[in-house]
Amino acid sequence: MDSVSSVEEKICALGQKQDINALQHLISTTEEELLINLIKSKVNSPCFTNTWMYVLHSFTNSTECHSKRRKLVQVLLKELEDNDIPISYCNSLINHLCIELPKFKSEHVAELCMFCLECIQTKKTTRMIWKDLLPELLNVLVERERFSFNDNEYTGPEYKSEFINSLYMSSWSVNIVTSLTAMFIDMPLTKEEHQKLVNKLGTHLEKMTPQELPAFVHQLLKFCKQYNGRSIFLRLQSYFGIRIYNNAALNSISSSESNSNNFDTIENANHQDTIEAESTVLYHIHSAASLGYECIKEYLTSLKNIVKSPEFILHPFQLMTLLTISTVPHYEETVFDIVRQSIVRSYNEEQKKLNSCWYREMVSSTCKTEVVFGQVIHFSLEDRELVLQALVNFGFVLLGMGSALGRDPIAEKQWNLGDMILMKIIKRKRHIAGTIIKTLSNHIVTRQSVSQYIELFYVLSRTLPLLMLENQSCIVELMESLVQIPGNVASQLLEALIPLAKVSPTIRDHLIILLRKALYSRVSETRQMAVNGFLKLLMNLKISNMAVLSQSSNSMGSFSSGHSLFTQISINRSSQITGSSAFSNEALCLEILSILKRCFMQQVEVRNQLYEGLFQAVCVNPELGVPVLDLIWFHFSDYYVMDEDLLPPLNFSKIAVTREMDSVLLEPLGKLIYVVGLIVTKMFESDEDKENNTVAKFINILESLCRRMINCELIHFELDNGTDLLDVIPESQEKVHVLKEAMSVYEALIGYKICSWNNQSENHGQVINSLFQGYSRLLHFSKVQNIHLLNLKKAEAKKRKLNKTTQQTQNDATTKKDKQKASRHFKVPDTVLSFETIQKALVLLHEPVIDWTTNAQVVTIKTKRELHQHVMQATLTVIQNVKRCKVIETKHKKTYYDYITDIASVIYNRIVRRLNDFIDFDCTTANLAMECFHLIITVIVSHYKSNFKSFLNKVAGEEKTFVAQLTTFMELYQKLFEMDEEEVSNDPDVKKMSFTVINTLNILASQIPSDSNALSLQMCEWLKKIASESTISNKVSSSFANLLFEVHIKFKVSLNIFQHISACIGDNTGVLMQEDEDSEKLSIINEATVHNILLSLCNNIKSILEDIDSLIARLKSEYNILIFPGVENAEKRMENLRKKELGVCCQICFVVTVLTNLSNLAIESGNESESVFKNILLLFSTLTLLTKHFIARSSKVNLAFQRARFERLVKLAGKQLAPAVYKFILHIDESQKQKVDPAQKKKTVESSTLKSRVLRETRLIPKVIYEIEQFSKYVFQLSNKTKVDLAKYIGQGISRDFRIKEAELKQALEGGDNLDVSIATTQSINENESDEEINEGDGNKDEDEEEASHPRKKSKA
Repeated sequence: MDSVSSVEEKICALGQKQDINALQHLISTTEEELLINLIKSKVNSPCFTNTWMYVLHSFTNSTECHSKRRKLVQVLLKELEDNDIPISYCNSLINHLCIELPKFKSEHVAELCMFCLECIQTKKTTRMIWKDLLPELLNVLVERERFSFNDNEYTGPEYKSEFINSLYMSSWSVNIVTSLTAMFIDMPLTKEEHQKLVNKLGTHLEKMTPQELPAFVHQLLKFCKQYNGRSIFLRLQSYFGIRIYNNAALNSISSSESNSNNFDTIENANHQDTIEAESTVLYHIHSAASLGYECIKEYLTSLKNIVKSPEFILHPFQLMTLLTISTVPHYEETVFDIVRQSIVRSYNEEQKKLNSCWYREMVSSTCKTEVVFGQVIHFSLEDRELVLQALVNFGFVLLGMGSALGRDPIAEKQWNLGDMILMKIIKRKRHIAGTIIKTLSNHIVTRQSVSQYIELFYVLSRTLPLLMLENQSCIVELMESLVQIPGNVASQLLEALIPLAKVSPTIRDHLIILLRKALYSRVSETRQMAVNGFLKLLMNLKISNMAVLSQSSNSMGSFSSGHSLFTQISINRSSQITGSSAFSNEALCLEILSILKRCFMQQVEVRNQLYEGLFQAVCVNPELGVPVLDLIWFHFSDYYVMDEDLLPPLNFSKIAVTREMDSVLLEPLGKLIYVVGLIVTKMFESDEDKENNTVAKFINILESLCRRMINCELIHFELDNGTDLLDVIPESQEKVHVLKEAMSVYEALIGYKICSWNNQSENHGQVINSLFQGYSRLLHFSKVQNIHLLNLKKAEAKKRKLNKTTQQTQNDATTKKDKQKASRHFKVPDTVLSFETIQKALVLLHEPVIDWTTNAQVVTIKTKRELHQHVMQATLTVIQNVKRCKVIETKHKKTYYDYITDIASVIYNRIVRRLNDFIDFDCTTANLAMECFHLIITVIVSHYKSNFKSFLNKVAGEEKTFVAQLTTFMELYQKLFEMDEEEVSNDPDVKKMSFTVINTLNILASQIPSDSNALSLQMCEWLKKIASESTISNKVSSSFANLLFEVHIKFKVSLNIFQHISACIGDNTGVLMQEDEDSEKLSIINEATVHNILLSLCNNIKSILEDIDSLIARLKSEYNILIFPGVENAEKRMENLRKKELGVCCQICFVVTVLTNLSNLAIESGNESESVFKNILLLFSTLTLLTKHFIARSSKVNLAFQRARFERLVKLAGKQLAPAVYKFILHIDESQKQKVDPAQKKKTVESSTLKSRVLRETRLIPKVIYEIEQFSKYVFQLSNKTKVDLAKYIGQGISRDFRIKEAELKQALEGGDNLDVSIATTQSINENESDEEINEGDGNKDEDEEEASHPRKKSKA
């Protein structure tokens, strides 16, 4: 031991003196065994690091020194591996060794490599000294040219590759995988070697504990910094998906809305560890993205290729990863685009699965986007601020999506998802609310389309008003924009602001000031908005104490489940306002009414807005009834004639004023009187207000108006048979205003009598009849004027003919005025009646038993057909208004729904169910009722779809399951469609009814659940029966055909009905080439209906091809997923891919057969031929896409297309369809030439007109030929790649540069004298001399199409 110490002292002394020669002499003369003992005894000593460094520096290049150094190094490594030595000492010793490695012989370096490999294979986890040493050893060896080891000759790279392969084949312990990964980072590797090691490392990921995973992922990301990083994210998705997101109980928690505040779920420790590990992994991924790792870009690029398989991307972990990456500004746009495309694709697939049975079978997987995002939010609430930040940004991205052509259903789903994301974050993370509200306000003010932002703002105002008030500055800025933004947007925003005005006096006062300012705006829409705002304030400022308490509890109830601080505030506030709010609200309401007096000096649009809202304000606050009537009397007295003996009772001369050369309406008297009637009726129902002097005064006035208007004749309105309402002079325009307002007054008084009808009423029915007679007189007068207009137009047409043969200038002055008159016509004014009156009128006219009146009273109006027609037309008008209007306030939507449901119940039970009997009474009313019920069904499906089941139950008057109730309605409409119109009635209106019936049936059929086998089967059989046995009119044929095709697509996989109908169409149009097959005749297809059915067939084939294109895109995505290394369930995924490929090929085979039949039709150029060409174009484009897919999938060894029966499809397309298409093109060419007969040739027709017509009718032919050629080209490529001869099925097209004119050839051969054969050019694509010059790019495609429209002219032989 003393000798060991002395040797160590000598080595240190010489080393410190840097006496290299003496040191080398000492080491060379010292026995090997002594040095080994030195290492073993002193390796734990802190001073040994320097000793080891001096020893390594002392070796020379002699063979003995090399051998001694190899032995000493092996001993040291074994000691380090076996003993518990501090890691810092180990690292220091290894670092000194690594510096000296280039001096080692190659064989010795290789021996050290094998030593490291043995250490790895023994799975010891003491010091793992090999992780720093092995990369340096291989780096040294790679530089060596050639050496011998284990009796073999190697170059450095060869040995490195063999060693990597041995390392790859060895078994690794999970405990050393992280260190192995860190070691591989510095190791020289080729791409293939790197890929192999990444794949093997990835297999160990599933075996790791949550505590081990983050460090491993960190090293793995560094290892895959440049490439091969895709599999990491795939394996992480599988790891966290199994341990976190596949928990069914967790899914219910994350998707639950009821327990929104209870997000601290009880979880076991392991589950919590996994969540924390995921958070750390996301942090490492964010760091990699921030540092610009290429593997992140590679990962995003690969995701772009699989967005057509949305369930892969819309996975909670994938979404969290993408959202984390998006917080790096460079990646935000790319990430959001990938996620949004996946969402859109998911929604599109949901829609396609609803409409297509075949698509449902092909794509069985479902992706619940809302649930997935709910999980992402749920797990991001604790400590994932980056994900939350990205979610907020992405929520606004979704809200920003939309279509310029109106509301797109897919865009609306994205808006709803954006709303859900932002709402959940606001509720859970209130400190983020300020940022969201500010951004939302900015978007409302600055964006073009803002309805979706306003809807979110309204929900926030209604559910979280106090939270909104914490950001009062944003609210005030938004209110100030009311006078600057467009009127319709301002009206929607006003509805969203009103809930805040209810709980904040400051907001309310500020809003009143802004509305007063807006009332003086130059823009009429802004003034209307101001009036609407004041009226909404009147509706929301409750006056009675009980109403105040109710208001407080209702408004606070929406957020009383939040933090206790808010609950306390709400309690304190409600207790404070109980005493004084009633008085202050009443005073405020009266002040608002005084402000609204100014509206009586405004334009008619502003007055209309005022009248429409006053009654609703009185309904909410009955105490305002008398003040409102006093306000109206201030204005109404200017028009009311007090003298009972004078007719008319209203001064119609004041309702219009002449400005320049136009007469402008000032006062809508009809609406004013109607509102007065509603308010008076409402107040008369109250015992307190019944005796009020103001109410009594207005009742007397209304009764006087009824009496005197009944006695009015045309002369009292200064109208007679000599009155010309169609003249352009202001006097005639004023007469038109008087006539329209007089009709509206009659209608308003009828409405008043209907609303006020009760048990005590007398002679109401007679008064209504008399008033309607007055209305009918004016209506008849207007019809006479329109007849005069029709005669005027006929005279104008004759004058134009005469002017062609005489000098045009002579008649210019005389015809100008007549043209102006002819362009005008009298339009019956829109109804002034509202839902309140219409609902009661329908009950009066149709219900057999009414408890609030007697049959003797009602019978006087029930027999009046014209009154029935008028009420039903008014019903149709108000429901059309509901369909057009945009309402975001929940209360109004509920009110509309209740009225519409009540009206539908009356129409369905009293007219639709007993239609035959009602037609005998009045066919026109029956037709209007059927249209009205169809419109109601449309409104319910589009605006209240979630309530459709309850709607059907309420209308039918009995509770049933949805399918049972829907079956009842559909069976009734089926019977109505089968009804023989000629037997029912001779009225022309009855023929319109079948069109309405089939359209209603179409909407009902669209609501059949996809899993309703009995109802869908019954519907399909009924449609087949009608198609086979019944004859339908031309007007109905298109709607019936659409229903037939859509139902079969939705519930049947087979397209046999399409093949059958396409064959039957040929029996009516004629065919180009006769076939022996005889198909069963269909009665619905005849000369009158064949063109409509053909167009409908083409439209539905187009829909089928779009579904096929969508699925082919999905096939490509699924194949791209399969080539990902490490994908789970690869065999199952491959089997599913093969099934889908087979399904696509079989479906296209059906379509090929149908289009072969359509291409054989002998039809002329026009809409029908254009529709056929469009489908052929789409089909060959689809075939090209599928062929490209199989080119990527197939090889000489793997003939993927054969399993899918693609060869049979190529045969059908090449041998049957393509020749038929070429014959069809020749037929269209010939039919165009035959259209121009000799008589037409003599006429002078502009060349531009002829040119445009020819181009329009033949513009698709070059594109069709191009797509056929493209399909052939890719089939040749597939044949060359797989060595399977598919080209034998593809023939050469005959519609190319030259063709023989068959007719002239036949004529020449029959004559025998002149054998000259004409060679003519055809309308075809002008291809280049070589197929190799055909470019696959889109730009060259456009050039080819342009050249194809200008065929080359060839000289005749």
